[in-house]
Amino acid sequence: MTPAAFLDSVLAEQAKIFAAIPAGQVDRLCEALDSAKRVFVYGIGRNGLMLQGFAMRLAHLGIDAHFVGQLSAPPAAKGDVLVLAVALGTLPTADAVAAAARKAGARLAVVTARPAAVAHADTIVELKAQTMDDPPASTLPLGSAFELSLHLLCEHVTVELMRRRKLDGAALRARHANLL
Repeated sequence: MTPAAFLDSVLAEQAKIFAAIPAGQVDRLCEALDSAKRVFVYGIGRNGLMLQGFAMRLAHLGIDAHFVGQLSAPPAAKGDVLVLAVALGTLPTADAVAAAARKAGARLAVVTARPAAVAHADTIVELKAQTMDDPPASTLPLGSAFELSLHLLCEHVTVELMRRRKLDGAALRARHANLL
């Protein structure tokens, strides 16, 4: 397969995933993030890497955002939102983090391929993408289709929050790290 054919295949698959996101789910996620006192994000493996980048973008938007487990993360409390990326809907570590956030009074937003497996979420965004537990159907291996759609969703949410907050690239750049 040529690089262009590969890209065409992946983009077509991602377009189908995004077209299948139920109406209102992304808006509800944006509303939750925009109204949160603080935002915490958590995911395992490559999903976690995507959400670490998302936490950085949220900080660029002026949102107090943290990746769970970082040494500088404050305690969660009422008014906060925890965003979990759990492709399968449930994982022991993610479930434990969700329970701790709930106990602290935080709201829960979950991005998943299996919404029926999610318990106690205030907001769900469904990405109907191949996970590592699904039979191979994607051009991409294992859970890469979900991981890529998660990254693209985070970028979409960032752009939507920029629009809602009337921010441009210069405003985000002003909050970008300068000790590089």
